[in-house]
Amino acid sequence: MPLRKLIVVRETTARVRVVLLVLGTGSLLCPCQGLAQRGGGAPIGAGSTPGFSRPGGVSEKDELKNFHEAMAVQATSKQAAEFRAIVTNTEAAARELDALTKSSESAGHASDLSAHATALRQALEKARSGTKDFLAGFSPAQKSGLKETSARLIKAESDLAEQEKSVDWNAPDATEQATRIAGRSEAFRRALANFRNQQNVLGSQLGIVQSAEEQRVAFDIPPNKTTVNIAGQPIAITTSAVIVRAPGNAGDNVFRVEATTGLAELRDNLASVLGAQLDRQESCGERVRVSDATLSPAIPSSLAVIRLHYERWFCSRAGGVGSSREMAEGNATVEIQLTPSVGADGQLQMAAEITRVEAERFLDDLLHSDTLGSDLREKVSRSVLAGIVNLKAALPPAVAGEAKVQSVQFASAREDDLTVVVSGEMKISAEQTQLLAAQLKERLASRAGNASAPPVQSR
Repeated sequence: MPLRKLIVVRETTARVRVVLLVLGTGSLLCPCQGLAQRGGGAPIGAGSTPGFSRPGGVSEKDELKNFHEAMAVQATSKQAAEFRAIVTNTEAAARELDALTKSSESAGHASDLSAHATALRQALEKARSGTKDFLAGFSPAQKSGLKETSARLIKAESDLAEQEKSVDWNAPDATEQATRIAGRSEAFRRALANFRNQQNVLGSQLGIVQSAEEQRVAFDIPPNKTTVNIAGQPIAITTSAVIVRAPGNAGDNVFRVEATTGLAELRDNLASVLGAQLDRQESCGERVRVSDATLSPAIPSSLAVIRLHYERWFCSRAGGVGSSREMAEGNATVEIQLTPSVGADGQLQMAAEITRVEAERFLDDLLHSDTLGSDLREKVSRSVLAGIVNLKAALPPAVAGEAKVQSVQFASAREDDLTVVVSGEMKISAEQTQLLAAQLKERLASRAGNASAPPVQSR
C-alpha cells in the first residue's frame, strides 16, 4: 500500500518501540503537503488524561505512556462520522477555490464564477462551524488530552476566517468578486491548507480512519528471535508483529493483526533439516541422501528445490549372508510448490505439490507414484510449517486468544528475502488494551534483562 505521508510518534528504549502510526493520503487529495515540512502537530497524547486508569504496575513514566493517553482520547463512531463530514467540506472548499481561480484566469463566464464563489463560501461555512461544534462536543478526557492540538486547529480556523472577511461576497459583479478572490488565492490557499493539516493532526490523535489508506493507531511489536528444533536441528527464527486499528471501526477497538516470520536460517539449513528426516542407508532396500535443498519465494507461495541421490539394493541368498548388489541408481532434482492456508479450525496448513522432476525414468516414476515422493512432500511441508509462528505465539497473552487467523502467505521484500505473513483480526476491550500495553512492556523488559540464549522448542 503506497504511503504518501507518515507521522510517527514513538517512545524508544534499547529493546522496544511502541509506535503510534498515522498513515496519510497523498497530497493530491487535499492541499496538505506542508504538514510534514511545517512541523504541524503535537506529540500524540500530549497533556494529562484525568480519570484514565493505567494497568497495575505501569508507571506514569513508562515507555508506553503515549499509547495509554492515545487510547483515552479515541473517537466514538459518532464522532468519527462527524469528523469525516467536516473534512469533506474542507476538501470541497479547496476544490472550489482552485476551480474559481482557474475560471477567473481564463475569463470564464460570470455564471460559472458566481457558482464557484457561492459553493466556496458555503463549504467554508460548513467546515468552520462544524469544526467549532465538533471541538465543543469533546469528552473531558479529550478536552484535556487534545488541548494543544485543538488550540492549533482553532487558530487555523481563525486565520481562515480572516481570509473570508477580506472578500466582498456581496459584490454585484461576479467577475469582479472572482478577480478579488483570485488575487488573494495564494494567501487563501495557505490558510485553507493549514486548516486541513491541523484537521489531519487532530484526526490522527482521535484514531479516526478517514479512508482505506489513512489514519490508523498501532502497536509495532519489535522482532523477537527464538530457536525451534526441527528434526533435531536448532533453527533460529525471527518474528515481528503489528496491531493496527481496522478501517471503519473507530471507537470499536477492532484491530487488524499481522505476524511476520523470517525464514532465512531455515532456508539456509533446509538441506540438513530434510537430510535428518529422509537420509537412509539400508543394506537391502533403499538408500537416499539429500545433497542440497533451497527455498525461494514464488509469491504468494514458495518453491523448494531438492537434489537427492537414490539407490536400490537387492539382497541374494546365493551370494551368502549379507550379500547384496545394486539394482538401480540415479540422481533427481525435485521442485515442490508450497502453498500455505488457514484450516477451518484456524490452524495453519501447508500444501505441497511436486511441480517438476529431473531424473531417470525409474526415479521419476518413484517420485510421482511411490511413497518416496509422498514422503518427500510431507517432510518438506512439515519442516517449513514448523518454522512459522502463528498469531497466538506472536502476541502477548492478554490478546492472543482473541486473534482470529484469516490469511497466510509467503512474502519477499528483497530478492534474497523470504518471510511468511500471518494476518487476522481481533476485537478487544479497553481493559485488554491496557493489559496488552503492560504485558508488552514486561516482555520487553524481561528480554532486555535476560542475556541467556533463547529457548529451544521442538517441532
